Amino acid sequence: MRSRGVALVTALVVVAIAASLATHLLWRSSMWISQVESMRDLAQARLLADAAAQWAAAVLADDAANSAVDHPQEPWARQIPPMDAEGGQVGGQLFDEQVRWNLNNLLTASGKINEPELIVYRRLLAELNLPTELAETLADWIDVDTEARPGGAEDTYYLAHSPTTRTLGASLSVIEDLLLVKGYDVVVMERLRPHVTVLPGTTQINVNGASAIVLEAVLTGLSSADAEQLVLQGQRLPFRDIADFRTRFGKDFPGQGEGRIATRSRYFSLRLQAAFGKSQVQMVALIDRGQGWPVVVWRRFG
Repeated sequence: MRSRGVALVTALVVVAIAASLATHLLWRSSMWISQVESMRDLAQARLLADAAAQWAAAVLADDAANSAVDHPQEPWARQIPPMDAEGGQVGGQLFDEQVRWNLNNLLTASGKINEPELIVYRRLLAELNLPTELAETLADWIDVDTEARPGGAEDTYYLAHSPTTRTLGASLSVIEDLLLVKGYDVVVMERLRPHVTVLPGTTQINVNGASAIVLEAVLTGLSSADAEQLVLQGQRLPFRDIADFRTRFGKDFPGQGEGRIATRSRYFSLRLQAAFGKSQVQMVALIDRGQGWPVVVWRRFG
């Protein structure tokens, strides 16, 4: 009788263990299936984002073929709310990057500092109530020489601080690169962000959309009041070309710096959100509408 009781208990224990293992295996299987589904949804959301970027390139190509100027009132600048696409949703907006001053204008093709553009950057910093020494530290960060400017910082400074590093000696890739430079922090970067950008090579400012602060910095002799008035005029009726910009200025045009402005842009940024199933992604991309079909220079998922 006692042996039967032991056998029964043993059988119950075995059944309990088997049930526990089965439950654990089912849970693991369910988790694995959920992970696979999430990975699939994420991949699909990214594919939607990539497809949207190619669609944005097509929109910019069409605009280039049908318009001689670029301004925020054109169809390409409209925000697209989330809309159904290929079983998911995608939405976003294109932005003209050349309404901001390009930090890489500081660097010449030979790796030296473009001194007239450095003066522009100093004026821009002053307009934003930021220390003008930030122009010197950035110049030292990107130039190819090892001689520190007054108020600047070369390798000697960076190797003596933690984390140790060396100056870049090349053009910036993204605006966040500024956080590596002496004197720059998140507060400074965010104050600069509405007025500066990081683009390949040297670029002009599109006066159709540029801020009064940027216009005042790039055009020597332009007052704050005149700059604000020009912004208002451009909002009411976009400038057709620089001759139109000069005419509508209404007085002696500050010609110094005219070569820095334009009414047409080459670089645009795309900010979009894509969703598929349970996954959502955000993407930022830079599109170059140079020669030929627009191309995506870089993209970042968040």
